[in-house]
Amino acid sequence: MRQWLATHARTVTEPAWRPDLWGRRILFWTAYAPYILDTRDGEYRKEVLNALARGARHLDTAADTAPQGLPRVMAWAGVIAAGLLFPGGDPRTAHGEAGMTRALALAVHADGGLISRAPIEQLALVELLAQLRGVYEVRARPPGGAVALALAQAVPVLASATLGDGGLSSWQGGGPASATRVAAALAAVNFRGGARDDARDWGYQKLVCGETQLIMDAAPPPAAALSRGACASTLAFEMSDEGHRLVVNCGGGAGLAPDLAKGLRTTAAHSTLVLAETNSTAIHPDGSMGRGVTEVALIRAETPDARRIEAAHDGYVKRFGFSHRRRLSLAADGRSLEGEDKLTPEGRKKTAPSTPLALWFHLAPGIETVLTTDGQGALLRPDEGTGWQFRTRAGTLALEDSIWIDGAGRPRPSKALVVTLEAPDTGATIPWSFRRVR
Repeated sequence: MRQWLATHARTVTEPAWRPDLWGRRILFWTAYAPYILDTRDGEYRKEVLNALARGARHLDTAADTAPQGLPRVMAWAGVIAAGLLFPGGDPRTAHGEAGMTRALALAVHADGGLISRAPIEQLALVELLAQLRGVYEVRARPPGGAVALALAQAVPVLASATLGDGGLSSWQGGGPASATRVAAALAAVNFRGGARDDARDWGYQKLVCGETQLIMDAAPPPAAALSRGACASTLAFEMSDEGHRLVVNCGGGAGLAPDLAKGLRTTAAHSTLVLAETNSTAIHPDGSMGRGVTEVALIRAETPDARRIEAAHDGYVKRFGFSHRRRLSLAADGRSLEGEDKLTPEGRKKTAPSTPLALWFHLAPGIETVLTTDGQGALLRPDEGTGWQFRTRAGTLALEDSIWIDGAGRPRPSKALVVTLEAPDTGATIPWSFRRVR
């Protein structure tokens, strides 16, 4: 505390005075005030309290300058906390609640999912709002209407982004936050179940059958203004069995080498189809997202035997004249997943007689994988849990090196099953399946 105060308390510099960081700082400094103010040093205590006051005044005018989305919500949370906890704060509280209402309207879809579409940020949103709710409780006041509604909607969406091990699924530049952290956030808000598995605005669809869980990206990437860390992952999926991950995306996280972070955003770093080694949505050299997927058609269906998702995107239509449709059918007992990827001619006529495609299935680390002698399948033996068999009836199957970013942000070596073929101008259909080995 003394070092921070000496360096930053009287000088407004970036990033120390970034509005989102000041919002978090006010929440944490006040939460831990019994520790950081546990001293008889009156000058030090005065310095801490003065810094908090200066930070709050800074946020009064700077909160709306934070980037749209979670950063702006964080900034306004600091304004509200300061209003609730500092003397004479009622006008500031009202100002903060009005700003928070605006920020949440721009940050959260109607179904409760963040516009960044990153589960790791959805977790941070729930943690933030739960902490802010705690400040209201200290003052024996009900949370502002926008805060209460956003928290109530955000929690079921967060629960739907977890796999069988309790950790987050890896999407939009975020890694698999630990089951412990997710459970702590859900416990803090007294979550009693009721995950929202069909959040169409947020864009992730979840199937749960038996001990098998599957999450699919069924939406375009985030809007261009929010896409610096976004991924070209449309129609990719992750799957777990009995609490163990089986099919994954490569993931992402903070602190990775720039070249690696860029590669992890590509379509090929996700368990989906890649056409002509091209991303389904372009990623520009400056990190922004370009043209590609603008619309995803989606159908969910359930029968006594299976639950099914069928989705299609237009990301390859203008460039290659194909739409990509994926069908996933998970058996009711969770013991098999039947899949089909289909390229259908659409839009302008292609000039090339054929187009190469690759169908990627990234596997979680620790899965021993052996290709079958007929070249059309593979046996998967996890370190723990039940084995699975993969089969395909089209193309050439190969086992490639891959990578997975774990919950601590560390790259771990893994493997990927890759089906390749040349798609004629009339299109192509690739059926495949995962079946649990009895």
